[in-house]
Amino acid sequence: MAGLALRVAHKSVEPSEHAVPTGLVPVEWGEHSAVLLTPDEIDPQRRYPLITVLHGAGRQDELLVKACRGEPDKRDALFLVPRSKAPTWDLIVGGDRPDLDFLEFAYDLIYRRFPIDPSRQALVGYSDGASYALSIGMSNPQIFSAIMGWAAGFVALDDSAIREGDRKPDVLLEYGTHDPVFSFEQVALPMKASLEGAGYRLEFRVDEGGRHWPSGSFQSEALDWFDALER
Repeated sequence: MAGLALRVAHKSVEPSEHAVPTGLVPVEWGEHSAVLLTPDEIDPQRRYPLITVLHGAGRQDELLVKACRGEPDKRDALFLVPRSKAPTWDLIVGGDRPDLDFLEFAYDLIYRRFPIDPSRQALVGYSDGASYALSIGMSNPQIFSAIMGWAAGFVALDDSAIREGDRKPDVLLEYGTHDPVFSFEQVALPMKASLEGAGYRLEFRVDEGGRHWPSGSFQSEALDWFDALER
């Protein structure tokens, strides 16, 4: 795969005679699609966090859209829920980078239409989506300030987009102790040691008895953690 760098830069909202769409906003580009969830009203004088939510293998993006329905107004934030082109993300499938190219398109479109706070962009991922979130977020620290993941299996780092002086994103990871897919002892604990050894500020949480499915409290608690980070 040709790198994990996102070739997109934050920009100011473009003037428009029309009000920006709100609620559940479809984002489409060829075969690719996503849903952007916004607060009911957008204040052009504010700057809103942008949180991208990444599904696991099997593309449960519709479930994630439902799970995020009340969050934009509760958090005063925008949520982007993309769908991978293949049943899972391009980094895992291999080959070219269609999902990353779509994310570049989606971010550019969102920046031009919505007042996004460039210092408050985050990724949330589940299983394969958590591995993808770690890999993208750590490889693009100038874009993402935080990464939240449930049951990440691996991380792939692309140093090409990392500049000297870039602040490492804060990371929250949670794992179930009885996960049959990613063993707690063989995957979770080594991941914890690896990230801490690399100097990441890591919040590591354990779901006692949990399996390969997020606990019911993971999303709300992870977003509470993100909201509480120093701004």
